[in-house]
Amino acid sequence: MKILVIPMFALSRMNGPWSRAQKIAKAFLSAGHEVILGTAADGNCVNPVTPRTLELPVPAPLGAPMAIASRTFPIANKLGIAGRKPVHSYEEVLWLTGALAYRYEKDSVRAIRDFLRTEQPDVVYSEFSVPAIIAAEAEGVPCVGTASYPTQTSYACAAEKAGGVRRILDELGLPGVSSALELFERMDVRFVPSCPALEPFTSENVVFCGFLGQAPEYPDALRDAIVIYLGTGSVSPKALREAARGLATRTGRDVYLAGVDGPASDQGNLHIAERFDFSALLPRACAFVHHGGQNSTMDALAYGAPQIIFPGKVFERQYNAKSIAAAHAGIELGEFSANALAVAVERITSDDSLAQGARELRSALTSLGGAQTIISEVEKLLS
Repeated sequence: MKILVIPMFALSRMNGPWSRAQKIAKAFLSAGHEVILGTAADGNCVNPVTPRTLELPVPAPLGAPMAIASRTFPIANKLGIAGRKPVHSYEEVLWLTGALAYRYEKDSVRAIRDFLRTEQPDVVYSEFSVPAIIAAEAEGVPCVGTASYPTQTSYACAAEKAGGVRRILDELGLPGVSSALELFERMDVRFVPSCPALEPFTSENVVFCGFLGQAPEYPDALRDAIVIYLGTGSVSPKALREAARGLATRTGRDVYLAGVDGPASDQGNLHIAERFDFSALLPRACAFVHHGGQNSTMDALAYGAPQIIFPGKVFERQYNAKSIAAAHAGIELGEFSANALAVAVERITSDDSLAQGARELRSALTSLGGAQTIISEVEKLLS
C-alpha cells in the first residue's frame, strides 16, 4: 500500500497535527507500507519520519499577505493576545490560521492533485487537512483521517468563514458544503484517537483507536511534582512565570514549567525550560496543568496523571476540560493564578478517586488498538 499522510499546517507553534501525523506515518512504515508525508515550512514540520515528503504551501493567518502575517502573528502569540480571543468552533481555528483562504486552498489542492496523478497513492490520510480531502475527492482517491467530537458541524461551526472552500468545490464540480467541517464527515473512515467515554460519536464511519502509540509502562513512583504546559498564546509568559513561582512557594513541591522561551533556569524548586522530557516527568506528576489540547490530554492519561485544565476561550479545549472533569480524571480551571492552581492541586492530592479515574480512562484507551487499528481498517477499506 502507498499512503499519503497530510497534516494541517499553521504559522504558529502547533504540535498536535504534526506529531499525530508522524505517529501514523511511522506505524504504516513499520507495517511495511510506503508512506509519503506532507510537510510545509511552518516551523512545526521538523524531522519527518519518512524518507519521502511532499512540500506544500503554508497558510498565512487570516489569509493576510505572508510578509505581514509572518511578523504579526508570532508577536500576538508571545504577548498572549491570541489567548484572549474567544474561538467558538474548529472552523474559526481554520479561518484564523488561513487554512480556509481561497488562494491557499487553490494552491494546496493543485499541488496535492498533481502528486496524486503522478505518484498514484492508494489512499490519502488527512490529519485535519481540508485541502487533502478536497484533492482526494477530486481525483477519486479513498480518503480517511482523524476526527474529534467537537470538530463536527453539529457541535459548532462558523459557516460564514467557508466562502473560499465553497468556491473551490464549485470550481471543481464537487458537491458543495455549508460549513467546511462537513468535508471531514465525507471521509471514508474517521479515526478518533480517544474513547467513547470522552467523545461519544454514534456515526457508522467512525472508529475509535485510543492512544496512537503504545501506552508507556512506568514505575509506580512517588507523585511529588507538578508539571505545567499551557501551549502557545493561552497565557502570557509573564503570567505563567508568576503563577508557577507562587505555586512552587505555596506547595513546596517541584514545579516544572515548560513551553517558555528563553534559557532554562532552576530557582529552588521551580524549574523553567522551553522543553522537558515529559516521559520522565509525568510518571512523577501529582498534577499536570495544561491548556486542554488533545495531545496534552492524552499524554496525561497515558501516564495516569490527574489533570488541571485551563482551556481559556478555545472551544475544543473547553470540551476536553469538561470531558475529563465529567470522567472524574481531573479538574477544569476557570482562572489561571497561583491561588487557583494551589487550591486545585490540594483537591487533586487529597482525592484519590481522581487518580483512579485517570487510570480507568488509560485502560479504556489502551484497549482500542491504537495505530494498528487504523492500519487494519485502511487495509480492509482498500481490499
